[in-house]
Amino acid sequence: MNDTRPCHIGIIGADVPRQIVLAAGAQPVRLFSTWVGEPTQKAVELLGATDVVALRLLDEILAGRYDELSGIVICNDTAANLRLFYLLRVLFQRGMLSFPIILLDAPNDPGDARERFVARQYEKLAAFCSELTDVAVDAETLATAATRERHVGRALHKMRERRAARECSGSAALAAYRAAATDMPEAAISSVDAASDTVAASALPIVVTGSSHPDGSLYDVVEEAGLVVFAEDHDAGDAAWLGEAADGSTAAEVYAALARMHTQRPPLAPRSRSRARAASLSAIVTRVQSRGVLALVRELDDAPAWDLAVQRMAMRSAGVPLEERVRISQDGALNTAADAAKTLRDRIVKEPL
Repeated sequence: MNDTRPCHIGIIGADVPRQIVLAAGAQPVRLFSTWVGEPTQKAVELLGATDVVALRLLDEILAGRYDELSGIVICNDTAANLRLFYLLRVLFQRGMLSFPIILLDAPNDPGDARERFVARQYEKLAAFCSELTDVAVDAETLATAATRERHVGRALHKMRERRAARECSGSAALAAYRAAATDMPEAAISSVDAASDTVAASALPIVVTGSSHPDGSLYDVVEEAGLVVFAEDHDAGDAAWLGEAADGSTAAEVYAALARMHTQRPPLAPRSRSRARAASLSAIVTRVQSRGVLALVRELDDAPAWDLAVQRMAMRSAGVPLEERVRISQDGALNTAADAAKTLRDRIVKEPL
């Protein structure tokens, strides 16, 4: 390519190993959109009844917000993302979209056959990225990318330590995760290292579960209510696949190692068993010594709601209050989050340690 700027490859979903995109000489840019804001009627008509974040992403794509992208990788990790892929593929085939689309189908259940399938998916991802950048993905470029991405991982580890020490709010951490998922490693490290602010000693530590948070708007109102988000189990925060990489003497060995790593990632709501989700949540609550759990689930984002019954039982056994809000609409998201946060704080204060 004649342009010296890095090729930008958009990512929708949580399953793309950044190492592969970086090895192809591209900048991986995860597309998040927002919790709040009304989607257009056009998006609703094209995509149908689905998670509103997918609708807003479609609006942004159609409005030209991501025209600088060279391509988009869509993960088959939610029903909404899969529906978005089929629609965008049709639009591209009809000349209504300027960049190509690829689906990354990466089931995360363990097993040799599944891991081989995912490794082949990663090989196809590498070929897609290389076609856009004219840079071959091989053992050498993958090793260089691994080093760069692990530097991001070390910065994220230090940021999580600052969260535990009350030197970084949940809102600031979420913004840092977003930067890490959208920037080149060197710029991401600067953003993550800068994620630091003062957390009031009176703020009560909690864990957030439920829907993924594409932006920090709900975290802001939650922490304004006297809470501080020490950790979360959704894929835009602590459960994001960031800062990790694999080694191998050949590209095939790296893809196989990444496929194994994929099976060991934190369980995410759309395709994990509720018991695994509850066990993971319990471990997080114990690790950060959380005083409560706040579950916020968007309307038409059904998978996190299915987990709540088992999560309730787990938190009841642990003596930790869980406050939940489901079917949250875009119109009332901020007020709903503020009300849930106030209620949870009141419950924590009333219940003894």
